[in-house]
Amino acid sequence: MKKIYFISMLALLSMMVSCNGWDSPYYVEDIVGSWVSEYGSDGYGTYDILGYDVVRYDFYYNHTGRYTYYSMYGLSYVDFDWETRGDRLFINYYDGDYENLYYGFDDYGYLILSLDRRFYQYTAYRAAGTSPYYEPAKELPGDAPKLAPREGEKVSKVKSVTRAIKERVTDAE
Repeated sequence: MKKIYFISMLALLSMMVSCNGWDSPYYVEDIVGSWVSEYGSDGYGTYDILGYDVVRYDFYYNHTGRYTYYSMYGLSYVDFDWETRGDRLFINYYDGDYENLYYGFDDYGYLILSLDRRFYQYTAYRAAGTSPYYEPAKELPGDAPKLAPREGEKVSKVKSVTRAIKERVTDAE
């Protein structure tokens, strides 16, 4: 009886401890797919990300991906490698840049990317389906009707903190 108890406790302990010390509440399959920036949040509330500020991430199963954005030359993209460890997302862009982000999902299934563990300031990305491997950059879905705000709608201007994180521009700036 003691032997069975000891073996079951050992099995339970081994299931609780991961091999490398990184436990994640998410699976790699959760982040794989296409994600388009939708809104941001900070201490003042949420704000929409509209028009040419919209970016898209395509995460592929083989831990590569593509970042699509608008530049002064039109629609552009940068390929990258990515990896997750626990609630951290590490992105190494092929142009030499890199990002270490915290990630999670909100109640609506949006991918949330943040620079801080408590998600005080973050950018939310809505799922845009799955993308074929290395699909050429094309118009970002859903941004054409959002290029101009609706009449009477208050619009927050945003700027990039990193490639993944957008920040609201205050009047003092």
